[in-house]
Amino acid sequence: MADDSKSEGTEDGVKSHLGETADEFLIRPAFVEHVNIEGYWRTKKDILVPGIKRILEATNFRELIALAFEAKENLQNLGVFNEIDLMIDTSSGPSARPNGYDVTFQVQEKRFLTSSSGTQIGNNEGNMLFGMQLNNVFGRTEQVKADLSFGTRTRMSYQLSFFKPAPGKPEKSFTFAAQKSTTDVPMCSYQEATQGLVMDFQLPSVIGQHSFSWEGMWREVTELSKNASFAVREQAGHSLKSSLKHTVVMDKRDNLTLPTEGYFLKLSQELAGLGGDVRFFKNSLEYQQNVEVLKDVILSWTFQGGNLRPLFGAPSLINDRFFLGGPLSVRGFNFKGIGPRSGDDSLGADTYWAAGLHLYTPLPFRPGRGGLGDRIKTHLFLNSGNLISLNTNVPWRNRLYALREKVRWSCGVGLVFLLGIARIELNYCIPFGAQSSDSVNHGIQVGVGINFL
Repeated sequence: MADDSKSEGTEDGVKSHLGETADEFLIRPAFVEHVNIEGYWRTKKDILVPGIKRILEATNFRELIALAFEAKENLQNLGVFNEIDLMIDTSSGPSARPNGYDVTFQVQEKRFLTSSSGTQIGNNEGNMLFGMQLNNVFGRTEQVKADLSFGTRTRMSYQLSFFKPAPGKPEKSFTFAAQKSTTDVPMCSYQEATQGLVMDFQLPSVIGQHSFSWEGMWREVTELSKNASFAVREQAGHSLKSSLKHTVVMDKRDNLTLPTEGYFLKLSQELAGLGGDVRFFKNSLEYQQNVEVLKDVILSWTFQGGNLRPLFGAPSLINDRFFLGGPLSVRGFNFKGIGPRSGDDSLGADTYWAAGLHLYTPLPFRPGRGGLGDRIKTHLFLNSGNLISLNTNVPWRNRLYALREKVRWSCGVGLVFLLGIARIELNYCIPFGAQSSDSVNHGIQVGVGINFL
């Protein structure tokens, strides 16, 4: 008999009983007579069988143990069980073979209705989350979620979604959601209210994780303050956006917060204009490479870029454009502080690029080694970038030259505090190449988030 509490010591347990004959016991013939799953009542049988049927292929006891724990992992990946206990016992009864075994999984399904609450750290934003979830709605891993959140920038957000992962393959899923939110954008002196529908299909491949989605959104931009510039005021009003979007992500990093090795690549394309009055084609790229040059000394370089091209004479809207600058972007500039402005308002632009070189090292003399000190790193960086609206009527050579003009860059030193899936950066920044329209932050700058340049 074996259960999951002894999974790592199965062979050791056999050896302790059999001594020198342990290896012989593990390769002796073994046949699975019966596979039982006990304790489920809502989950459909047809999604359970594919994950456990390989156990019947076992020909010796070693294979039986390996395939049994593989089956247990497959059941866990369904996401419908809280607990799974595994038991392997010899077969009994008049028809049982001498080397026959019965494998039993004792499972406990998740409650049909669950609720949750908590906080979430985003990119320089904090949120309070409340949610309710219906689990395994139709017995084949379906979920219905209702979420409500309040944040420092997103005042209020509602979402009701239906989520259907492929059995045993959580990376392959379909989601249909209705959502509504109200967000303040103080750097641009406007507030945006959105409501609409989203459909998303996730699909793994040899080159990364793909996302194919359709988004239909009714958006309203309103003035946030009486001091909003005329350029922002003329953007106020309603717009209807219907777009198709494809994103592919290759993430080979060993850690999301501060990786020591591996790379990250994200490519996305969005085509808007399938109905509605918003029409554009938008491309973006993100790349990050990390190398541990010495023990605990990490060198990281990053690149980001994007281009938005309005279609059929439609103008680009402020809530679709790119923005650049801030503690999570080109440091030494205020949030959305690079590029065209009108008064105190950042207007964004249609094309940007940004690059960064970072060096992370342990604290001098390694205080708190093995504890809190390992979650604090020193940080040296060099960032650069540019944000402009390209003139599409000039040759490509002139457009590329425009991207090389008036490049902003910055350098500095600081500390990085690791907080699980997020991190805090406290940097002293020195900006260079700032233009008269830019909003500069020379000195101490604090950033809290997940995705940094």
